[in-house]
Amino acid sequence: MLRQQILALASLVFLPGLAAAQNAPSDGEETNRWSGTAEMSALATSGNSDTRTFGLGGEVVFDPGTWKWLARVAYVETEADDVLRVRSQSALLEASRTMSKRLDMYGRGGYLRDLFAGIERRLTTEAGLAYQVISTEPHSLQLLGGGGFIREQRLAGDGLSLATTNATGRYTWALTETSALTEEAAFVADLSTGDNWRFSNELAATAALSNRLSLKVSHKLSYLNEPVPGFRKTDTILAAALVANF
Repeated sequence: MLRQQILALASLVFLPGLAAAQNAPSDGEETNRWSGTAEMSALATSGNSDTRTFGLGGEVVFDPGTWKWLARVAYVETEADDVLRVRSQSALLEASRTMSKRLDMYGRGGYLRDLFAGIERRLTTEAGLAYQVISTEPHSLQLLGGGGFIREQRLAGDGLSLATTNATGRYTWALTETSALTEEAAFVADLSTGDNWRFSNELAATAALSNRLSLKVSHKLSYLNEPVPGFRKTDTILAAALVANF
């Protein structure tokens, strides 16, 4: 089952890029409409305790002009003494349309299964506007604001159905031609009671090893103000990954 899940995630990451390469037109501008990354991280220890952490992820972007499409997947699992302890799977599909030089409208849907936090399944939908606050190199900052809906099934306690308002910030700092610092922070407010809000933040530094390979170090924080019973409010993941660009 584990191998099937890994192969499925790998297919989602690599197949769009392969399809784009096979069907790419001769014109360079057409080829540049497709871009993406695929990454893998692994950590193992042995001795008094045998542990293994494995991560797989990727992102594909199709940008033909007025519309822009983004697909993102991620998978993380941890084993200790040959017993699976925790597992997290996520997927995101986002579409945006240019309204002006700085303003876009967007819509996106997401899936999350996060046993680290006791989330058996979470489905999200969101729509709103995105504004490019800074677009002067080496800095880029985009702010997104909108509304959405969450359906969440938990390992303990009742399931949730929430109407939400959402705010996201995406920042990029091109440190050099071959390295960059990126950060994406998201806040989700519960419109029902106001208590079940959540926050996430991912900070990453990437440095190129070659034209196609990069090294990425990232820190991800997830916070639930009303966590699943028996689980903590905060989860963090610190990872180092090898990233392939296409």
